[in-house]
Amino acid sequence: MLAALASGLALEATFSAPLGVHAAGVPALDHVFVVIMENHAYGEIIGSPAAPYINSLVPRSGLGTGYTAVAHPSLPNYLALAAGSTFGISSDCNTCWISAPNIGDSLEAAGKTWKAYEESMPSPCFVGDSYPYAQKHNPFIYFNDIRNNPTRCAANIVPYSQLGADLGSTSTTPNYAFITPNLCNDMHDCSVVTGDSWLQQNLPAILNSPAFTSQRSVLFLTWDEDDSTAGNLVPLLVMGPAITAGFRSSLGYNHYSVLHTAEVALGLPTLTASDASAVPMSDFFNPAQSFAGFTSLFGSLTSGAGAFSCAAGQQGAFVLGGDGVPWWKTQNSSGWSTWTLVGGHVVNDPAAACRPGTITLDLYTEGVDASLYHRFWDGTAWNAWENLGGSLTSGPGAASCAAGSAQVFVLGGDGVVWARTLASGTWSGWTRVGGNVMGNPAVVCEPGTANLHLLVEGTDKALYHRFWNGTGWGAWEKLGGSLSSSPAADSCAAGSLDVFVLGGDGVMWRKSLSGGSWSAWMQIGGRWTADPAATCQPATTKVDLYARGDDSALWWQELPA
Repeated sequence: MLAALASGLALEATFSAPLGVHAAGVPALDHVFVVIMENHAYGEIIGSPAAPYINSLVPRSGLGTGYTAVAHPSLPNYLALAAGSTFGISSDCNTCWISAPNIGDSLEAAGKTWKAYEESMPSPCFVGDSYPYAQKHNPFIYFNDIRNNPTRCAANIVPYSQLGADLGSTSTTPNYAFITPNLCNDMHDCSVVTGDSWLQQNLPAILNSPAFTSQRSVLFLTWDEDDSTAGNLVPLLVMGPAITAGFRSSLGYNHYSVLHTAEVALGLPTLTASDASAVPMSDFFNPAQSFAGFTSLFGSLTSGAGAFSCAAGQQGAFVLGGDGVPWWKTQNSSGWSTWTLVGGHVVNDPAAACRPGTITLDLYTEGVDASLYHRFWDGTAWNAWENLGGSLTSGPGAASCAAGSAQVFVLGGDGVVWARTLASGTWSGWTRVGGNVMGNPAVVCEPGTANLHLLVEGTDKALYHRFWNGTGWGAWEKLGGSLSSSPAADSCAAGSLDVFVLGGDGVMWRKSLSGGSWSAWMQIGGRWTADPAATCQPATTKVDLYARGDDSALWWQELPA
């Protein structure tokens, strides 16, 4: 039951910013996280039953299958990641200080922030070993311009325990974070199982932080070196919403590649010939698409959106996250909110509708049991989920033509449209509307009237329309097209209607009804990966259009009606 699941759920690494592509095909990022584990070859981690959490990340991440460390032992690898060179160091020396630029210098010169988070380090800018903290795993302390500046050093090289507080907001999260577990948790002195457990306990805090849920971020997880048995082939996992989930790259990347990718993503210059000659890892990132005119609302969606607007200047959308849980995001005069959990375990696209002249918002979803579920927002809180029954084969379409009323449409197991109506607090039984259709129905009321429009994708992939005049249904009307999505619809005034669909190539198209006549198809553009959603702000001609991009984020555009 949805009600039993409506609270206490969270997404791991699901909501974050989409990314615009720039130099070398690597997107511009707000935050880069680098997490370094220890002394294990690729085959000791990937596919190992001792690392269930790490392997559970693989289908959601990019995986480097040809990635190598650059040296033995530990320290030169850490220096390569931080500054693009091993500086001729071939041991884990503790006093081999370095006078050379590093990525920390580049970040500060660019007005960006950075921190090295060192687990079990006794205090900020600590010099030396203090088991289980090992200085050799902290490359930044070796640079004279950092270590010899106590204020700078203490502000940027800090115990790992500070990370939790820093992740609390985007403004306190550094643009670049270098994270080193202690000698046990990084698998150096303890087992793979121990390190895997540490990652399971700690990575979600990063992946669910505001830096990932409202800005553009990526996380690199790798190992400093192998155990000298596999030619220094080590695992590399790349995580973030701009990463193609399940992607595998066999290219010969190494630690210099991670550094150069971070430099490109953060708009920094290279430091040495080694990072300058390393190819940025652009193949891990989703291919670019045209988002012209659209604004990112971030997220990592597994559904299309359900759009709504209860008043002029106030609008929003519902989506499903990576675990099938509904979330919502709203906009008012203060701007867009963050994503907020609604709760419930559901499938298919959600649908939403505001009751005219009120702040009551109805949300409908298909439950995992194929029943229709409903809950409403009274302006301050959500009521409990209500099971409206049925045996659905689609997501719902919803509308409200008057305060105190609501209409919801679905496809039944027979592929026919069915509807239920709420009036005076009571739901009707299911009513057969008919049609031979597929996908999710779209329904919209003409403002100030009892007129209702139903739009569906036919089994021939054409768009079909049917009209309710307040007393009865008209005949089905074929509007043509070759659809690859269910339709979305809005109406800003009596006698007007807009319909949005995706064509066979994933491009969005619009068709409008005005004065009893339909326009030709008009191209909106973009390449989208789920059903579009649309709504008109009451008493305006402003149409809010939503679509899921190929980066899995939600994108929004306000159109003139």
